[in-house]
Amino acid sequence: LGLVYGYIPYFILPLYAALDRIDTQVIEAAKDLGASPRQAFLRVTAPMSKQGVLAGLVIIMLPMFGDYYTPNLLSGSPRTRMIGNQIDQFINQTTSQGGQGAALTLVLMAFVAILMVYYLVNISRVTQQARE
Repeated sequence: LGLVYGYIPYFILPLYAALDRIDTQVIEAAKDLGASPRQAFLRVTAPMSKQGVLAGLVIIMLPMFGDYYTPNLLSGSPRTRMIGNQIDQFINQTTSQGGQGAALTLVLMAFVAILMVYYLVNISRVTQQARE
C-alpha cells in the first residue's frame, strides 16, 4: 500500500494527459452508433488511452522495483511481520519452502481479486442507481 500511495501520482499524470487528448466527439459518435457507455469505453476510450497507460507503467515500474525493500523500512522492527517480508523469507530460504511462499502469494492475489470484484460490483450498482 505504501508503494501504491507513493507512485500513483506518477501513473495518473500520463494517463490524464492521454485521456485529455481524446476527442469527446469520437466517444459521442460511438454512443450515437448504439454503443453502451461500457462498450464506448472498451472500444474507444481504452484503446486510445493505451499509450498513456503504458507510459505510466514504465514510469512507475522501475522505481517500484528499486523500492523492493520498502516494507522492511515501513515495518520498523524485525519482529513485525509484513506479508511481503514473509513471502520473501519463504522463497529465499535455503530449505525447500518455496511452495509456502507461492501459496501465500496466491492467497494474497485471491484476496486482492475478491476486493476488486466487490469494488467493481458496488461501483456498477451505484452507477446504475444514479442513471435511474
